[in-house]
Amino acid sequence: MDKAIDQRSGTLSSDPDFALQPANNSIVAVQGLQLDSVLAPNIWGDIKAQPARVNVKVYLRNDFSSAAAADALDDSTLHYGNLAKRIRKACVPETAVPSILGVIIDNAVGLGTKGSIAEIVVELILPKACTYGEAVHLSESRVYSINDNASIVQQKFECRRMKLMVLVGVNAYERRGKQPLIVDLSIGGTTIYAAINELVNLERYLADIIEKTDFETLESLAEHAFVSLRGRLNDMKADVVGLRFEKPAAIAFADAAVVEIRRRV
Repeated sequence: MDKAIDQRSGTLSSDPDFALQPANNSIVAVQGLQLDSVLAPNIWGDIKAQPARVNVKVYLRNDFSSAAAADALDDSTLHYGNLAKRIRKACVPETAVPSILGVIIDNAVGLGTKGSIAEIVVELILPKACTYGEAVHLSESRVYSINDNASIVQQKFECRRMKLMVLVGVNAYERRGKQPLIVDLSIGGTTIYAAINELVNLERYLADIIEKTDFETLESLAEHAFVSLRGRLNDMKADVVGLRFEKPAAIAFADAAVVEIRRRV
């Protein structure tokens, strides 16, 4: 979804943080849960056991007012300790991606009472699957009906904070040599994990494209990178791609200058 109603002004918002959920939410989450090991592509594309962390966010259909009023856990909320135990028990060592995302979601749904969960978002973090960046992030969200049927499924692949050396800039001193850029890649769709190996390989492909360029502006670099990726993304049935470029050396008294694009494929 590209735009959403801004609850404060009643106007359309382009910020994805405001795009999916209404203003009133009750959320129970577990963050940074360590899994023993999962099977996933490594930086060479081989399927290997590797460490993983998971973030799970559960949007409740109704508020947890009865639990709050009694200061005790009841069916209006979700026991986050039991949620963590249930996920770790279900994710036996060397469960493969992307099926492990479904295992986590199914166990979260099974913990709630019927119809109590409106949406679940799971994010799997794989630090050893990334060559240039901090980690690969695989996310899946499912929206549920009152009968616990998943009506909307969205998947997102991210490679965050890729550190690349690039010749870019309009100033004469910037043309003397390459400078660091921090690049984020995100790809969204409903069935993109069918091409999980190809998704992981996109990091190297994108890095090769970017490091060979010599544009003056980040705007030109961003559009060039998107056009270069588009053909491969069509084959993966992706719906949307996001690219974010940070230029830490651009402004003396700022952390970075940033150009970001989000495009339909």
